[in-house]
Amino acid sequence: MPVERRQGKAGGASRANTAQAANASDTHATDAPARESQATAEALGVPDALEAAPNAAAPAGAASYDVRVRLRDGDTPVFGPGRLTLLRAIEATGSISAAARRMGMSYRRAWLLVEAMNHEFREPLVTRHIGGVSGGGAQLTPFAQNLTAHYDTLLREIRSLLDAHVPTFDAYLKGGKAVDPDEA
Repeated sequence: MPVERRQGKAGGASRANTAQAANASDTHATDAPARESQATAEALGVPDALEAAPNAAAPAGAASYDVRVRLRDGDTPVFGPGRLTLLRAIEATGSISAAARRMGMSYRRAWLLVEAMNHEFREPLVTRHIGGVSGGGAQLTPFAQNLTAHYDTLLREIRSLLDAHVPTFDAYLKGGKAVDPDEA
């Protein structure tokens, strides 16, 4: 997950800014899927992409954080940022295949993810309509809409908590404010 620092909501980050922010920070190669997921969310016009990259890299001496929340059923991951992005793409396009194309994912991979989600949860998350004059399609169930809303709320609350503590960690950094961290 790219490094993030909340500094207001002045528009979404461009793909170039997202890449610069990721390169300027101490991210790992494993964060590439998260950056791609964010770029896809931006391309889809997903509002307030919650696991998003910042508009610009945090300056030296300014603390920031990484967050990636994945829900598990025992040891099995069942929901996280990638699946959320897929669901939002399906909602935006009305189609699993169109969502897969927008995400740069194979249709088979998207279909398998949808099948897994439909199997792992108490109720299906996506309903499919086969063929016909309109060519079929897919849509999120009310259950999926509730799940994504609760997930979004969880992430907002986590971000709020982390944002409140970031100034404390600024004081610990070499280039940070010369203030006693316990008074920050």
